[in-house]
Amino acid sequence: MSLSQKYKAVFANWDKEVFRDIHHEDFMFIRETELLTLDDHVENLDKLALTTNFLKNTQNGQLIYENEYVFENRWKEKNEMVTVVILIKKGKAWRQIVNRVPIDEAA
Repeated sequence: MSLSQKYKAVFANWDKEVFRDIHHEDFMFIRETELLTLDDHVENLDKLALTTNFLKNTQNGQLIYENEYVFENRWKEKNEMVTVVILIKKGKAWRQIVNRVPIDEAA
């Protein structure tokens, strides 16, 4: 099963520990102003999964590209186009970065 398929499966049936397991132990989520460790990222997504429609929004995402080193996914969320790029190491998510662009500015 590809990493994007694992993400889709865990987002369809949320399980915090399964989510943690698809991430490399050295995982980092890169934001414009900060880095999140694996523990921080798991806790953040767990909160989003339990209190928002975030997981439902990602289910409508489009897989743009995937191979054994990287995958890119994109979806619309409110008034933004969200692009996620994940670098893969040993079959697990190793680095992740997200870009949000207002839909009216998306090319």
